[in-house]
Amino acid sequence: MSIEELIEKSFNDLIKAITTDGTSSQLIFPCYRDGNERRSEQELRQIFLRNVEEDKTYFYSVETPTKLVYCISNSEQPIGKENHETGDHHRSGNYDVTLYSENKIESLVTCIEFKHGYQDEEDICKDFLKLAKEVKLTKEKKNFFVHYYYVEENNWKSETFSNLFEKYRESVDEIENKIEDKNDLSKVIVYLVCIHGKGKTASTYHFSLADLKKNYTVGTNYNDIKDKSWLNEKIFNTEE
Repeated sequence: MSIEELIEKSFNDLIKAITTDGTSSQLIFPCYRDGNERRSEQELRQIFLRNVEEDKTYFYSVETPTKLVYCISNSEQPIGKENHETGDHHRSGNYDVTLYSENKIESLVTCIEFKHGYQDEEDICKDFLKLAKEVKLTKEKKNFFVHYYYVEENNWKSETFSNLFEKYRESVDEIENKIEDKNDLSKVIVYLVCIHGKGKTASTYHFSLADLKKNYTVGTNYNDIKDKSWLNEKIFNTEE
């Protein structure tokens, strides 16, 4: 499978695991002491790695150190550079998963970050910067930001969409001047799935950071976007 196909299959597997009440998967979501289920990006990452193992196209590593060093904080602009200098605040970051074409580090194909639920703009900005700065070091010349939301009610498009997409867009604006080649924004791909728990439905999207910058304006609601083709939206209804 291609990387995109592996991500999409993992989305489908996650949707089924959540919306079919455990009948299609052995995955269990543990609960906090108050009885609410705990969800994180780890479920999606585990599903993705299982699919990588079964497909056997790629080798992989987890928590992979970045090639560059970064300084991202509230007091300093997010930047990345090749070397750490004595006295500065730059440190290596890491990627949740990296894929390789062979069983050797030199065969790096792509880097992937997984996220779940609400994220601060600083965290999104940090990941976008790493993925864009280091995309040129990969064989595929594409890196991926894979994000999933779980909401109890069907309020994704009316309440959550604009809040999340504003953070996406503002993060792109923040990093744009920190990358050498602006074309690299087109090589970072966001995959997003929102699962509506009570409605037994889910929506998936994928788009590049360049598509986001071109087509989304901060403050725009989902229903106000005239051309939604760039979102590549798919709707799943598991009750049908």
